[in-house]
Amino acid sequence: MRASIVGLPVSLGKKFGAAGDVVNVLIIYGTTEGQTRKIAEWTARHVRESGHVVELRDSAVLASGSGLETFDAFIIAASVHQACHQDTITNFATAHHKLLNTKPSAFISVSLSAVLEEGGREAQKYVDGFVSVTGWLPSMTLLLGGALRFTEYDYFQEQIVKFVVMKRGGAARTARDREFTDWNALAGFVDGFVETAVYRDERE
Repeated sequence: MRASIVGLPVSLGKKFGAAGDVVNVLIIYGTTEGQTRKIAEWTARHVRESGHVVELRDSAVLASGSGLETFDAFIIAASVHQACHQDTITNFATAHHKLLNTKPSAFISVSLSAVLEEGGREAQKYVDGFVSVTGWLPSMTLLLGGALRFTEYDYFQEQIVKFVVMKRGGAARTARDREFTDWNALAGFVDGFVETAVYRDERE
């Protein structure tokens, strides 16, 4: 499985969870079939296990005026469907791009293109379009594979997915659920991002 990371910093030699190194991280996600929620929940657990404070919020039920200024860093995760990320995530990033651009922030873009043969450019194009529309410039970006949920698709959805994936050289010849998320790549990405947030927090 492939995952593409943009902005991963060189190790700063910090130990997470040491006294004075705790950062308050907000994770916001948008999900359609549930895989991005799973990724966001995993990320929240991973950051907490590193000794930091985490709040996890679903963009679909996000209240306005949520005290965003109190957080030290932001991780936003969204999946791509019909060439676009969720409207709730796009709207959030657009409304708060000025604040996000002043804090350490990471974007996890979940798509099948991220793992399909020759799909990396397309996956990056989705992110470039998102950044252009919202005005948010993430400190780091991860292109991460999602999942195929054939057991949850209706007949027409299944045929469309099979056609698209097989056309691009993927493995969708059998109608069984498959997960393409590279959890090791996600762990490395999150560790690198939190390390950057700790370093910045100490300098301010």
